[in-house]
Amino acid sequence: MTLMKSLLLGSAATLVVAAGAQAADLPTKKGAPAAEYVKVCKIGDIAGFILPGSDTCLKISGYITGQIAMGSLQNSWFAPNLAGAAGTGAFILTKYTPDIGFSTRAQVNFDAVSNTANGPLLGHIEIQMNNGEAGGFDTLGGATVNSGYVQWAGITAGKHGSFYDYLAGGDTWKDFFSPDHSGTPINLLAYTASFGGGFSATLSMEENESVSGFGPAAGTVYTSSGAVLATTSISSRQLGVRAPDIVGSLDVTQSWGGAHLAGVAHNIRLASGTSPYGYHDRFSWGPTSAPDLDTWGYGVIGGVTFNLPQLSAGSKVALQGAYAHGAIAYSGAGSPAWSEQDQGFNTNGNGTLFPMADAIFNPVTGSWELSDAWSAAAQLTWKLSPQFEIDPEVAYAHVAYGSDLAGVWGISTSAYAWWIGAVFDWSPVKNLDFAFDAIYEDSHQSLAATAPVGMPSNADGFNGRLRITRSF
Repeated sequence: MTLMKSLLLGSAATLVVAAGAQAADLPTKKGAPAAEYVKVCKIGDIAGFILPGSDTCLKISGYITGQIAMGSLQNSWFAPNLAGAAGTGAFILTKYTPDIGFSTRAQVNFDAVSNTANGPLLGHIEIQMNNGEAGGFDTLGGATVNSGYVQWAGITAGKHGSFYDYLAGGDTWKDFFSPDHSGTPINLLAYTASFGGGFSATLSMEENESVSGFGPAAGTVYTSSGAVLATTSISSRQLGVRAPDIVGSLDVTQSWGGAHLAGVAHNIRLASGTSPYGYHDRFSWGPTSAPDLDTWGYGVIGGVTFNLPQLSAGSKVALQGAYAHGAIAYSGAGSPAWSEQDQGFNTNGNGTLFPMADAIFNPVTGSWELSDAWSAAAQLTWKLSPQFEIDPEVAYAHVAYGSDLAGVWGISTSAYAWWIGAVFDWSPVKNLDFAFDAIYEDSHQSLAATAPVGMPSNADGFNGRLRITRSF
């Protein structure tokens, strides 16, 4: 019996050892690797996610807008034809331009930021794509880097809105009379110093915003009686850029609102003469004997914003005034547009054409006339509820040249215009916005006795736009 127990125990031990040995030879199961989660981040005003393997916080945002625009266009786009017949003129008839247009805009923004010992290091890219026609003659298309810049330790370098601007283009889709280099940013290099308490100062070297005058076809200019007055026109050609626009600004932001004061020194270099390339274009008409212009113009702007919590949370009112001498792009009255139809007080075909330029050459006096232009604007943001707001705007602008230009070119020495508009904005859910823009413009110019027959002195019109935007 004892022998039997010994044999059984020995066999069991052998089986246990063998089973253990076989188990040691089998592959073992390991636990699942830890999941790789996206790490969220927030540096300054940028909230996004950490790029794997770096300390960079990336934010991706943007929007897509579908819109329909419409307006009461008129036969007021005057293109004077002073060559070949006394006192004649020509219109760009509105029957050849649409009263309604559909367009789509898509925009994607990339913000990459990381912390450094000298503060956040930011890189911003804004890619914008447009397609369609925005009513009137504004054809949209293609893709562009609308802005792109680097910011670090007070430095801003790249394509960015001008540090001169305050209200910029306003809330409606058509810029009202206000200096605006923000909807279409410019290249610049700037330094901003912050002093605490919401105070800061900026010095900026910016892309030169020279605006050449446009005019009638080159040739003989006649008076209303048929006498030959001159054999030139009011167009000019930009010479090579020698200096940037130099902008200085002071800003304050506090609980009550904020204020902005800025000035710009602008180098004007223009010629009025035959094209050096052997042909005429719309920037080179004029006598070869005309002297070149190389001088400086300037502009100043001031604005203030007051928060209106007594009206409702988020409501505010902003006021702005600007003046420029020989720097019309900084006056709020004129824009540096290259299309003749865009020159003058002519929002989407509602106003009169008028030469908007830094300077115009006068062949009678043999000198250049620098433009004097100014504008004033006000804008209210009224939050009726978290989902609905109304943003009314009003603006006035005035442009003038020397008094003798009226007798030379048959144009008025000055022009002025009123502009009023509003945005009705409804956001039923987060990131969805319905907006209707309504704008009206009324412009005037006093015509000279030598003005071509049929040249309009007054024009006005209404435009509207419905847009639906999904942001992300």
